[in-house]
Amino acid sequence: PVLLEDTGAGVIAAVHCGWKSSVADILGVAVGKMLKLGAKAENIHAAIGASIGKCCFECDDDVPEAVKKYLGGDTEGLLEKKENGKTHVDLRGANERRLLQLGLKKENIDVSSECTMCNQDKYWSHRGTNGVRGSMAAVIML
Repeated sequence: PVLLEDTGAGVIAAVHCGWKSSVADILGVAVGKMLKLGAKAENIHAAIGASIGKCCFECDDDVPEAVKKYLGGDTEGLLEKKENGKTHVDLRGANERRLLQLGLKKENIDVSSECTMCNQDKYWSHRGTNGVRGSMAAVIML
C-alpha cells in the first residue's frame, strides 16, 4: 500500500501498488488526481507500507523490464540479477523513486522495511501462500 496526504489541501489517497499496477503508473494517476483537487506535490506526504521485499521478489525478465520502462531507465540499485537467471526487484524502492519523479520531497516519503513474505506470521503474502487469498488493510483519514 501507498498512502498519500496533503492535509493543507485536504486531499488524501490510498493506492494498491502491486507490481502490475505500479508499472502501469498508478502512482502517477493518483498524484495527478490529487493535484487536480488542489494538492501540491511538494506538500504531499507518502507512506509506503509493508510489501514483498527485494530479498524475496524474484522475477523473470518481464518484471524488471517493466520497472525499467516505468522509471524511464532510472533503476540503479533496484534490480539485482542472480546466478539462476532471475532478478530480485525492489518494488518499494521503485515506487519511492517514482514519487520523487512526481515531485514529492524525499523527506516526505516514509518507506517500510518490512517484507510480507519474510514476516508471514504478521502479514499476508500472495507469493508466500502460493496465491491463496488473504487480506490486509491500510487506512488513511483526514
